[in-house]
Amino acid sequence: MEIKQYTPTEFLNVTDVAKQHLIEQIKNNDALGVRLGVMPNGCAGFEYTWDYVTEFFSQTESVTQLDDYVILVDDLSVEFLEGSQIDLKDEGIKGKTLLVNSPKATGSCGCGESVKFDL
Repeated sequence: MEIKQYTPTEFLNVTDVAKQHLIEQIKNNDALGVRLGVMPNGCAGFEYTWDYVTEFFSQTESVTQLDDYVILVDDLSVEFLEGSQIDLKDEGIKGKTLLVNSPKATGSCGCGESVKFDL
């Protein structure tokens, strides 16, 4: 099984506050990590997806290490996400939101739920 190894500065840049939030959520859900992806959806064309990883299914996922946990990205999403920064926005009573800032995104919708990529 071949898994590409990336360091956070080479593939994903995860801020300290986002890292702590992700680790807490992963632990609370008895998971091994999270899977970040991109799928066609939303008014701008694409949206980011997050899922908990409880076991590894694919041999073709890229890995960013979060201490003892991981962020997995499937090979189809890598081209959209490479070089992205993941941060956490605390919106008070509305809760916390993970923000993905991809350098390859060329726009977003007004509500911020979807992004545009020029393919």
